[in-house]
Amino acid sequence: MIEDDKKNFNENNPWWKPAMFFYAKVTSWIIIPLVLAILLGKYVTKTIGSQSLFFIFVMLGFGISCFGIYREVKNYQKGLDNDKKDGK
Repeated sequence: MIEDDKKNFNENNPWWKPAMFFYAKVTSWIIIPLVLAILLGKYVTKTIGSQSLFFIFVMLGFGISCFGIYREVKNYQKGLDNDKKDGK
């Protein structure tokens, strides 16, 4: 068992790398759409003066974030299922 773990450990590809990559992708799907939506909503609110457009932009950013996270989790699950089938 320990020998198998040593064989799977590689200096170029540590065991934690896929999890950190997944974490970074999910975090970017949370931050980037919401920040862009807030900045765009603030700008539109200043130019037009409608507070409801700010709310619409924030909800749109939230929806994009949810969709992106769902897609990333689904792809990650497919990768895990493929690894199980391949015996890795």
